Amino acid sequence: MKATIARNLTWLAGGLLLCLVLVAPPVCGASPITYTVDRTVGIGSVTGFIETDGFLGVLGVGDFVDWSLFLNDGTNTYNLYGPLSGNNSSVYLQGADTTATATQILFNFSGTDNGYLLFQYGVGIHDGFHYYCDANFSGICLNGETVAPAYYTQGQFATRSGDVVIATAVPEPSTLSLLGTGLVAAAAGFRRRFGR
Repeated sequence: MKATIARNLTWLAGGLLLCLVLVAPPVCGASPITYTVDRTVGIGSVTGFIETDGFLGVLGVGDFVDWSLFLNDGTNTYNLYGPLSGNNSSVYLQGADTTATATQILFNFSGTDNGYLLFQYGVGIHDGFHYYCDANFSGICLNGETVAPAYYTQGQFATRSGDVVIATAVPEPSTLSLLGTGLVAAAAGFRRRFGR
């Protein structure tokens, strides 16, 4: 009886290990992750994508690899130089409020560390033009979510609180197929072993 239980636990552990081996690389952030941005801010919006280096947890400026963000204030879409991108703009970040999971980028609007995440046209400048900002204090931008395709006075603003999802990743088909294969193999082994 004890030997049967030990064998069954070994099979179960093996199936779980197989699932972890197949799923762990994409979940642990071994490769870049592209997140889709589709935010409504007042009557304005921010759409596009943000790509990170795949790091999961509290993000730093260096974790942002590329982005393409179309800014709209409900009337104007800023496209003088195209959308804000890694080629024509900078990302600025303060605090520990911007976090990433394998499927989401979140910003904590209720943080108390004067945190912000700012995508600003230009390299190394804060000119108050053409930006998207999430902040939990009024300083570098307003306390909340702001989109300003032209001047900040013509932008849109929305009050936010708590952790808000600002971007979402869709798992790659290969990740889903690996997970499915691992689960099928584990189920087959379980079924063969227990005769169910």
